[in-house]
Amino acid sequence: MNSTLQQTISDTLEYLMTMIREGIRPQEAKARLRLLQQQNPDTGINLVWEQEAYDGSVHYDALLRLPEGATVSMSFCPDRALPWPLRGAHRWSESELVRVNNSVLRVEQAIACLDFLWDEAPVVNRLLNVCLIQEEFDRDPIELTDAEMQTGMDSFRRAHKLFTAEDTYLWMQQRGMTHEQLERLVADNLAVARLRDRVSEGRVESYFEGHHADFDTAHIARIEFADEESARRTHQQILAGEVDFYQAAQNNFLAAAERSEKAERSLFASIRRNEASEELGAAIFDSAPGEVIEPARVADGYTVARVLALTPAQLDEPTQAAIKEIIFDEWLAERRRAATIEWNWGNSERASQAA
Repeated sequence: MNSTLQQTISDTLEYLMTMIREGIRPQEAKARLRLLQQQNPDTGINLVWEQEAYDGSVHYDALLRLPEGATVSMSFCPDRALPWPLRGAHRWSESELVRVNNSVLRVEQAIACLDFLWDEAPVVNRLLNVCLIQEEFDRDPIELTDAEMQTGMDSFRRAHKLFTAEDTYLWMQQRGMTHEQLERLVADNLAVARLRDRVSEGRVESYFEGHHADFDTAHIARIEFADEESARRTHQQILAGEVDFYQAAQNNFLAAAERSEKAERSLFASIRRNEASEELGAAIFDSAPGEVIEPARVADGYTVARVLALTPAQLDEPTQAAIKEIIFDEWLAERRRAATIEWNWGNSERASQAA
C-alpha cells in the first residue's frame, strides 16, 4: 500500500467518524465530502448512506475508487450505534405505502396498480432521469446559496398556492413530508435548473439557427370536436356564412355541456410549430391570418381553427428556455441509451425497450 492511499484511507476514516459523532445529515455530509475529495484528488471518493427505519439513524459508507480500477469500501460504526445484525432489518409496517383511515395500501398493491405505466415511455424515462441526474450531481456537484434557496422556496410556495405557514404545513402533512424533505425537494428543482443551464451553455444560439422555423408561433382560436363528421359540418357552415366562427364555438361548447362532456381546452391558444401535430402545424402555418383551416386531426379528436396572427421566431427568453429544455432532454436521452439499467420490479424487458 503506497503512502498516498494510506493517507486517503486515514483522511476518509476521520471524515466518517466525524459525520457519525456530530450527527451530520446527508446533505451536509455531501457538502463536506467535497473538501475530502479536493485533499485527495488521485482517488475518486463517493458517499453512500442508509437511513435506518429502526431508529432514524444514518449509516455512511465511503467508496474509494483507485486508479487501477479497484474499489475500497469503508464505514464506521460507533459502540452505541444500531447493532450490525439489525441493519437492514425490516419492520412489518415498512411494506405499507400509505394508510388512509383504516385502509392500508401495501407497496406490492401500488406496484400492481402502476403496472400500466410500463407502456408509458415518458414515465419510465423520468424515473431513469432521476438516477442519471443524481449521478451527474455526484460527479460535479452544484452549490446553492442561501439566497437562491430562499428565492426557490418562495417560488415553490407561490406555484403551489401555499401562501401561509398553515397552508405549507397542511401540504407537507398530506404528503407525509418533513420540512427537511421539502427543502430537499426545492433544492433538487433548483439544482436541475442549474444543470440544464450548464448542459445547454453555448449551444442555444446554434440550435436556434438550425431550427429557426420550429419556433414560429401561431395565435389561434379553436373549436374542438370528438368526431370528424361534426368538425367538417361546422367548418362548412362557417365558410358558407351560415354561422360565425365564435357563435359556432359557443354552440359546440353548449352542446358538449348538454352531453355532460367537459371542455378541456380554452378557445384561444398560442402554438409553436414544433408543438403542433404535423397535420395541424402544416395547416396553420401555411395559412394567412383570418383564414379558418380545414379540420385537422389531433390527439383526442379534430380541431377547426381560425388563424389570428403568425409571429416569426425570435430568440427571446421563452424561446431560450424552450431550447434549453430540448437540449437537456437530448442530453438525458443520450445517457439513457448508454446506461446499464436494472429494474427490480415491473416488466424489465418493456422498460428497457422504452428507455
